[in-house]
Amino acid sequence: MCITTERVERKMVSTIQRSSTSVHSTCQIAAWIILTLIFKEFSTYLARSTSNAAEKTYIRASYEYDNDNTWFDNTILTWGTDYAIAVLMAFSALKCYLATSSQRGMRNERASSSLRNRSCALLLCYAVSVMAGGISHQFFTTIDSLNTTTFRILWTICVGAVTTAAGPMGMIGSEICWRLNANTDESKVRFRVPVIPDYLWYVYGGYFTILCILGEISYKRPACDIFVAGISQFVPTAYNVAVLLSIRWEDACAIESISKVSDFVSGSVKLFYRILFYVGFIGNSPLLPAYPLLVQYTELPLGVVNAMLHLNLTLSWGMQALCLHHPVRRGRPPAHEC
Repeated sequence: MCITTERVERKMVSTIQRSSTSVHSTCQIAAWIILTLIFKEFSTYLARSTSNAAEKTYIRASYEYDNDNTWFDNTILTWGTDYAIAVLMAFSALKCYLATSSQRGMRNERASSSLRNRSCALLLCYAVSVMAGGISHQFFTTIDSLNTTTFRILWTICVGAVTTAAGPMGMIGSEICWRLNANTDESKVRFRVPVIPDYLWYVYGGYFTILCILGEISYKRPACDIFVAGISQFVPTAYNVAVLLSIRWEDACAIESISKVSDFVSGSVKLFYRILFYVGFIGNSPLLPAYPLLVQYTELPLGVVNAMLHLNLTLSWGMQALCLHHPVRRGRPPAHEC
């Protein structure tokens, strides 16, 4: 009789736990969808509200271009730098994917496959975006060519790769957050950051990518599409920065076994890589307000403006690649490590 009662109680507890988990997941998804929808409206508003120049520059197009408001540079300053960045990002993605722990003074073993894959996906999104952008700038030289289906597909790939990148960017933050929460001593924690499930980042990046496909992120100056798409990365960027800021990092560690290592688990990420992380992820923010100011209030050729912005892009993405090339070591180490 006691055994039967105990089994019934266990079943009841199990049912309650599953029900609680289901309710929590439902609320989590609902809150995330609301956040995503709100931020979509915010991104559209922010693009036009930064200045009077922005209001004149960010004119909706829905992939329908005209001679009065459409400007699209076809010089080598634009597409040449696009190709250069694409090669750099593809190389960085490969290097990040093949990263080994021995490159950071550890045993000759592969680095964390999870973080490697996410970092590689992020950098490949960047490479695809600028490669598609370079082809577009080089070969679509008239207004009529911009109004073709071919250009729409190619430019959708260019802009969609940026919105899609928000997914792996957020998942990088979630992976680092999980490891820091599991392996960092409580005394080193400033504040706790929740681990956002990967499927929510799929929802977030996927939603903005669908908007891009439907033409919701399309302006008379196609370059504006990139900047608005970049606003979608605000949430994963803020999340990544918050994750690293949540820890009281020790720049000098007395434990020899980790003193040669820079990773996201041991609590020994060097200040240099943390600075790269912060600056790399927020470094493209000035491009949104800078572009309309440069095109409306200066006499600089559009190719020069694009080359300047591409230089900023290279520096920011390059910093991301460098700091992500020092990922957590393979596997999920026990919580007693540093």
